Amino acid sequence: MNRTLFLYCFSILIFTHYSYGQNQNNQDFTYNYSLKELAELKITTGSIKEENRRSAPSNLTVITPQMIEERGYKTLVDICQDIPGFDFMMYNDGGGEYPTFNMNRGMGEVGNSEILVMVDGIIQNHISFNWSMLWTYENILIDIDRIEIIQGPGSVMYGAQAFSGIIHIVTKKNFKGIHANAFYGSHSTRGLEVFAGTTIGKETNLSLALHQYHSLGDNGHDRYDPGSYFKNIRYPSSLIYNYNAAGEFVTNTSNPRGGTYLNDGFNTQQDNVAIRSKLSYKNIEVGFFLSDYTRAYGSAVVAYEYDLNDKENTTHYQNYHIYASYTAQINAKLSLKSDLVYRATNVIPDGGFKYLYQFPDLRKNYAGYSNQTYFEERLLYDLNANNDLSFGLKFSLSNANNRIVSLGNYPNERYSTDWSWDIAADGGGLNQTKDYPNFWVKEVALFALWDYTFNNKLSSSAGIRYDYNSDFGSIVNPRLALNYNPSAYLSTKLMYGRAFRQPSIFELFSEFRGNPNLVPQNIQTIELQMASLFNDDKLAIKMNVYYSLINDLIGQVEDPAMPSGERYENIGKQKIGGISATADYQISKSIRLYSNYNLINGINNKGAFYAIDRTATHKVNAGLNIKLFDGLLTSDLRMNYVGKRKAPESNSWLQTYENGYAPSYTKANWVLSYQLSPQLLGQIIINNAFNTQYYGVGHESGSGFIDDYNYLSNVNPDGVIPAYHPQPGRTVFVNLIYKFNP
Repeated sequence: MNRTLFLYCFSILIFTHYSYGQNQNNQDFTYNYSLKELAELKITTGSIKEENRRSAPSNLTVITPQMIEERGYKTLVDICQDIPGFDFMMYNDGGGEYPTFNMNRGMGEVGNSEILVMVDGIIQNHISFNWSMLWTYENILIDIDRIEIIQGPGSVMYGAQAFSGIIHIVTKKNFKGIHANAFYGSHSTRGLEVFAGTTIGKETNLSLALHQYHSLGDNGHDRYDPGSYFKNIRYPSSLIYNYNAAGEFVTNTSNPRGGTYLNDGFNTQQDNVAIRSKLSYKNIEVGFFLSDYTRAYGSAVVAYEYDLNDKENTTHYQNYHIYASYTAQINAKLSLKSDLVYRATNVIPDGGFKYLYQFPDLRKNYAGYSNQTYFEERLLYDLNANNDLSFGLKFSLSNANNRIVSLGNYPNERYSTDWSWDIAADGGGLNQTKDYPNFWVKEVALFALWDYTFNNKLSSSAGIRYDYNSDFGSIVNPRLALNYNPSAYLSTKLMYGRAFRQPSIFELFSEFRGNPNLVPQNIQTIELQMASLFNDDKLAIKMNVYYSLINDLIGQVEDPAMPSGERYENIGKQKIGGISATADYQISKSIRLYSNYNLINGINNKGAFYAIDRTATHKVNAGLNIKLFDGLLTSDLRMNYVGKRKAPESNSWLQTYENGYAPSYTKANWVLSYQLSPQLLGQIIINNAFNTQYYGVGHESGSGFIDDYNYLSNVNPDGVIPAYHPQPGRTVFVNLIYKFNP
């Protein structure tokens, strides 16, 4: 399927190129924004209506198409590594059965459900499990107009999961022309994106974006692995549980492969396709987005308990949405926007993994199907030159479920399996049927926003939102922002916001550790921002100081009555404080320096600071962009310094061998771009240019302790999560970008 799509996209590119003709005028297809223009870009996230970034009531970073192109970004992971506040445990490998393991401002973790991801205002988080989606190569970037990244609470506008921040992908409107991006490089990696748009008649526009990505991966065997979690490991000598040829449950049997060595490393292959299209006519827009991606588990679990080199050791996700939007200008002051959305987030059961110490010939796999329909109305009332009011109403109906777990064959029904893992693992036999509950969740939200301008220096934004959910009840979240601009070159913002993350279906109803009495965790953040332009708009500086208080934090506690020995619980409070600073300097017309720094700490009850698990206290990012030969040649060099990261107490290996901290690291990425013709740009992209050896801290407990494994005497030690996740070395790609705009 992927090879067919690749050839299809390439055919479209060639056909369109010759249809339009090759003799086009030389055009500048990138947005060469000045620092002042960047500060005043029009944005929509978190605001009543489109307004410039400088006065928006939030701490906001904008990623432009020029940045994506010149820095060689391919994923949200690439982008957010350069943004203050983000920490990654696994990078573009993904997170095995989860979309990602990352944190923002010291919050997040498995799937990072504390951050909200949207495409053109449509939520992308997983419907049943709240995970944020579209982090790696399953995303499309070629049709992006901008990416707006908000740090801080956003529930007043967007409800649940807008907890630590929002990533809003805004695509181009009324696009005419064709853009294409093809690349090939290390580990047999290839990708192609095509974006085409045309005007039909006078008022209709149709656009289509296609994406394909394939990689065999590096197999992980050359990555930095100081504890030998993924190399020099022998097969266990015995099988704790198994079913023999007669289908009988047997225990502690000899393993025919016992004592032989496993292949080093772990599977890192990926295959992804995506398509996005929109059709607009006057004030009506309809569209759809489909993302289908298969990837391996990588280093998400320990290699001495799972067959991580099995090429069928994969997970398969399929997410899509369709929508219709209508905007009505009722009169000069009153406008109405209506959105109807249907979306689905599915785990397709054609992947899975095999254990080494039990049922080694049978694959354990997951399936899950969830969908959601919602309708949202937003009424904007432009009362006068100083007052903007907005009111919103949203109805949502979700069909959610826990993951279906099978052993051997794949389930053929959406909410049941004829090959239950649970029954088989307890010795109840193979080919046993089990049904899983299906949950209908109803949600209603009401919100109001008021923007008021006192004078040309002082303005305010206030809002409040009420959310009701049939699973956990209701919650109210307010926000307030004051924006003071004493001069054209200095702006200050004082912001307060409250947000919530609702408990997921798994946290509420899992038979292993679920707790139906959970309430949403909530956060209150107060933040001060100061931004200024100096030296004839050549130097832009922004600084943010924030303090967050989290209440009813959802975590895990011991519970011997539960099958897993633990349950989810609202475990209390957490306090987090941080500082971030960015500085961009246009040294000359052709040289720009950009950099940022962040400091994040937890705060205990006595007011003392402490390091947050899996989060670097100090992080520095810097880049140097140089244009030569009248802009024909661009060099962009980026550096990431990530300070040491504290491991949780359960991470025995890092506690024993690294004094409880993963070491700091510095890595560099370099992109060299050359304008081959007016329509064609060639690039060489070198990631991790100096081949830095580094790893991410083990997710969740990180309690898999390699020292405990012995292929003869201890084939199943406690802990399935490795202490760390080895990251790839240097990779090199050749990239070709074609652009035609009539």
